Amino acid sequence: MTASSQPLFSIIIPTFNCAPQCEKTLASVLSQKRDLFEVIVMDGGSTDGTVEVIRSKGDAVRWVSERDAGIYDAMNKGIAISTGRYLYFLGAGDTLHDDILERMAPQMPNAKYSFVYGDVFMQDLQIRHYGKVTKRKLRLLLNICHQSIFYERSIFDLLGKFETKYKMLADFAFNLRCFGDKRIQFYYRHELIADYEGGGSSIHIPDPTFMADFPRLLKENVGFPHYQIHRLRTITPAPLKHFLFRQYLALKKLRLGR
Repeated sequence: MTASSQPLFSIIIPTFNCAPQCEKTLASVLSQKRDLFEVIVMDGGSTDGTVEVIRSKGDAVRWVSERDAGIYDAMNKGIAISTGRYLYFLGAGDTLHDDILERMAPQMPNAKYSFVYGDVFMQDLQIRHYGKVTKRKLRLLLNICHQSIFYERSIFDLLGKFETKYKMLADFAFNLRCFGDKRIQFYYRHELIADYEGGGSSIHIPDPTFMADFPRLLKENVGFPHYQIHRLRTITPAPLKHFLFRQYLALKKLRLGR
């Protein structure tokens, strides 16, 4: 594929037994300006009609249906066959906002290691998430939703792919590693990229491996002070936390003269 014919975006969608959600998601993607993107569906061997939904889209969708080792294994397989300059991961049930790829296209940096992100609307909580990334947000376990991120493809050459040992939060681990690498440049765009369906596996199924590694990931990538704050939060008894918070409010009130 020549540089001129390379799509700007690769939209990668992992699926498994989710036919109605898949239909909705593909409709939102295929309504975008067609010459900007390719769409790749990595299906885990569905038996419920998901494959029929995908097949019905004809040549508009590239797809594979085979057993995989979970969501992030499917996403890694999608990375391997993608051709776009920027890689974007959408969950089945999530939907792109109308014409968002056309709006984002002129805002994409022409540079390696660019991490471009905006916001998503979380349908289950009815809130807009995320705003600009900060160390404090990362420390508080507030991940940047992958539905709002466009990764310039060389980031995966630099850092490797998603670590499948993290069954539910490998994207959070990857984002922390991105944040800790000075070669990666973050660009926030005040755009609502997608509606995130919410209530998925990452909410209801714990990821003990990630939680065990989180302090180390925080220390290595966000910095020792934030690691220390996180550590103090986890070991401080609840009554002491409450007392310290009340003291903080009293000092704040005194300082403001109220």
